[in-house]
Amino acid sequence: MPSEYLPYNAVRVPRNITRLVIFSSDMVFTMVSWVGASYLLYGFERAPVMQLLYSWPTLVLIALRFLSFLWFRSWNIILRYVGEKDYFHAFLTVWSPSAVFSMIYLVGFVPAYGLRVLAIVWVDFFIMLSLMVGFRMALRMVYDWLKVRQNHRKATAIFGAGEMGSMLERVIRYNASNEFRIDAFFDDNPKVHGKRLNGIPVFNPQKSFSKMVAKYGIEVVILGIRDLPPARKASFINQCLAHQIRVLKLPPVESWLHGELNLRLLKNINLEDLLGRAPILLDEAALRASIQGKTVLVTGCAGSIGSEILRQLLRQEPAFVLGVDQAESPLAEIALELKTVVEEGRFLPVIGDVRDADRMARLFEEYRPEYVFHAAAYKHVPIMEDFPEEAIKSNVLGTRVLADLAVQHQAEKFVMISTDKAVNPSNVMGASKRIAEIYVQALNYSEACATQFITTRFGNVLGSNGSVIPIFKEQIEKGLPLTVTHPDIKRFFMTIPEACSLVLEASAMGHGGEIFVFDMGEQLRILDLAHRMIQIYGLTPGKDVEIQFIGLRPGEKLYEELLDHKETLAETHHPKIFRAQVRPGDFHQIRSDIDLLIAGAQNGWRPAELVQTMKTLVPEFVSQNSVFSELDNKEPQT
Repeated sequence: MPSEYLPYNAVRVPRNITRLVIFSSDMVFTMVSWVGASYLLYGFERAPVMQLLYSWPTLVLIALRFLSFLWFRSWNIILRYVGEKDYFHAFLTVWSPSAVFSMIYLVGFVPAYGLRVLAIVWVDFFIMLSLMVGFRMALRMVYDWLKVRQNHRKATAIFGAGEMGSMLERVIRYNASNEFRIDAFFDDNPKVHGKRLNGIPVFNPQKSFSKMVAKYGIEVVILGIRDLPPARKASFINQCLAHQIRVLKLPPVESWLHGELNLRLLKNINLEDLLGRAPILLDEAALRASIQGKTVLVTGCAGSIGSEILRQLLRQEPAFVLGVDQAESPLAEIALELKTVVEEGRFLPVIGDVRDADRMARLFEEYRPEYVFHAAAYKHVPIMEDFPEEAIKSNVLGTRVLADLAVQHQAEKFVMISTDKAVNPSNVMGASKRIAEIYVQALNYSEACATQFITTRFGNVLGSNGSVIPIFKEQIEKGLPLTVTHPDIKRFFMTIPEACSLVLEASAMGHGGEIFVFDMGEQLRILDLAHRMIQIYGLTPGKDVEIQFIGLRPGEKLYEELLDHKETLAETHHPKIFRAQVRPGDFHQIRSDIDLLIAGAQNGWRPAELVQTMKTLVPEFVSQNSVFSELDNKEPQT
């Protein structure tokens, strides 16, 4: 593209022509303002005005103005970026010759022409400044109007008429190739309602949202407030989605390039923004005191939960973190992400299988971990229904291997990541996790056990590998229908950082034997999540994207629970963490029963035999929508 043209999608006018127009206009304004000021001060009498115009003061002033235009390069501006600094520059350009002329006039011209000419000069100053600034503003407005017409930009509103919203509006206005046209601001602050910001009206979203959306045809809303309370953010986003408005949000300030916002970094809102949960406040001092300087082992470190535990752990300054995972590619990705701490020798990623007792024993002997966070597990319900032996070997055997090694090597704490599916389990996966819970809790109270075993239990996490949200996202982006198992199915949800923060908090407060249950709020209907996901993409459920009900999958139930009927909750010092009060069983009997179950999984027992043994260990395990329902003498749920 030739250099004399503006960027792509802008109004293309050669720069030299633009400069010539501006310079010529300024010279014309010089004469107009001087003549106008003369007529004003001489009471519109023609004779004295004409005498002044053909005098030396007029020639001196015009010459000074001409030199000032050259010195300050007043014509060398970029129309689309004209702003406050350009207006100040224009002020200096006009003020300088007026000031110099006044000094010259006082020295050499007063006796001949009188003091009235000085008054004319300063009236001329105000007229000239108004003409220059007004002309530049008019040029920019014409440029913006032509640019918007050419680009067919989307009618956009900004939520937040403060400093951040004002900056965002300027960035959008000055950017030649973006898709937005700011038509309105929304703000909760009553002090700005009815006012204008950069000429754009500010409205109260709680009173006039629907009316203004219809009036301006708003298609997009950008959240222009960084510290908006989560509940208010969720409420406003839902308000937008109900009107089929696409919502974007600013990226974190630390991701701005050199402290400047790049519009390409604007992000679609996500389901985490719709949860409306207040940020979790941790006892940072207690957490750091428990972790700082310790050697920590994290299993499943490349998974959604394990990797976030890693990130949050490293902020607490442990001496060394050992991360174990059997998945090669995800482990390589987390190693690359944490390359700096790997090079510093604070984190070591290791390929390994928690079921491999010899491999795990060598790691314990070499690194002597003081804390163990056990996140490795098989978690997909329908798959584990087909392969119960693998669920047993991974979730039960793997946990037992690590727990026994933690006791043998006198680790201080062992934190097991469990699931709400372990409560009154309806599937093999949930039952296998419940058996693991039973084992570590019984081991905690066994003789000569110095390790504190702590179990954390929570529901689904948004965005985890294989969860419903990434599946919905992929289906929408491929133009496929969204598949929901049942219109009434519900699940508890947390964000990954929320869940991991509570895991670390529970690890610091636990003394051994506890099952900590997290407050996950209300269960959410998966159908409602599907609707919201479609709306987040600016589409209409049932019109742009269909929703198909495919029936409950093997092992699924309509809703999850955080406690079974034998458990009660006790409060802790943290408002989102509760302690389930469960009486541990006899360790030796439990160990014997689990040994039998593991031997069956390793020696080729039929699936029905394995599941029947699991039901003996977990009497509340009642299969749902599964071939194993016949073991309960009940009809499968459909």
